[in-house]
Amino acid sequence: MNLYDKDDGFQKFSLSEANKILPDVIFATEATLRKLEAVKKKFNLEKNSNANQAEEILTKRTQKILENWSRTIAAFGAYPKGYFTVDFKSHVPDTLLCWTLGEEKIEHTHKIYETFKERIPITSAAHIGFENTTN
Repeated sequence: MNLYDKDDGFQKFSLSEANKILPDVIFATEATLRKLEAVKKKFNLEKNSNANQAEEILTKRTQKILENWSRTIAAFGAYPKGYFTVDFKSHVPDTLLCWTLGEEKIEHTHKIYETFKERIPITSAAHIGFENTTN
């Protein structure tokens, strides 16, 4: 049994269901990026006066912002992965729908045992077994 097989509280998405909530995921991700940029600007202003303290504050604030992003994504029922990559559990066994920052819709998938680098484009619903999950 792996993480994705058990009832972990994360829902299974059809491709259309995942794409339906994607605007919320994108909004949350872009808001997070703005917060990180603000923290970085503040750090750059403060690092000259006390570099060690500024770096410590930067690290703590960055960590908190990223943790909040992860919680937000999980609240949508998806898996926050890495920096601004999100996986959605699909109805297709051992298969995740994959999105990353800069993409306007979910167009990739990968198996649960594969990484982001191994994801493949979804060329059609039938291509990988989504014919019964696209609504």
